[in-house]
Amino acid sequence: MKRITKLNKIFYTLCLAFLLAGAAQFTVSCNNAGQPKETAAEEAPVHEETDPLARGKELYMSYCQICHGEHGDGPMAELLKLEPTDLTLIAAERGGTFPAEELRKIIDGTEEVEGHGRGDMPIWGLTFQKSENLVTHEEVKEEIGKIVIYLQSIQREAPAGTETSEEPAEGEG
Repeated sequence: MKRITKLNKIFYTLCLAFLLAGAAQFTVSCNNAGQPKETAAEEAPVHEETDPLARGKELYMSYCQICHGEHGDGPMAELLKLEPTDLTLIAAERGGTFPAEELRKIIDGTEEVEGHGRGDMPIWGLTFQKSENLVTHEEVKEEIGKIVIYLQSIQREAPAGTETSEEPAEGEG
C-alpha cells in the first residue's frame, strides 16, 4: 500500500479546498441564474462598517487572515509553497516607507509578485467584485484601498535582531 506523505496530504487538501470553492461558486451562480441584475444587486452584502479602517480590517479578516494571519502565520500558511509575508513589517522591510500603491496593485492582481497574482494568492479584485457584489471597478478599488489603510495601521518596527532590507523594493526608486 502506498504511503501518503505530508506533501501528498497538502496536495489533496488544496485540491479539496479548490473543489469545494468551485462547487460553492457554481451553487451561487445557479441560484442567481435568471434573476434580474437589480435583484442580485439588492441581495448584495450589507456592510455595517462605514469607517474605512474598520471595513479594511473586516475585509482583511475575511480574505487575508487565513494565509497571512497576524504575522505571516495564518492557519493555511504551512500548506503554501511560499511562506506568507508578515504584513505588519511591510514598511520596516522598506526602510520605513509604506508602499500603498504597490500593495493596491498586488492585491488587485495588476502587479505580479512571487507567490501572488497568477500563483498562490487569488487576484482579489475579481474576487471582491463577485463575492462582495461590487458593480464598478471604482467600488473594487475603494474596497482594496480600505485593506491598504488597515495594513498601514498595523505596521510595526522590525523586532530587534531581525534583518530588514533598507533597499527599495524591485521597481522602486
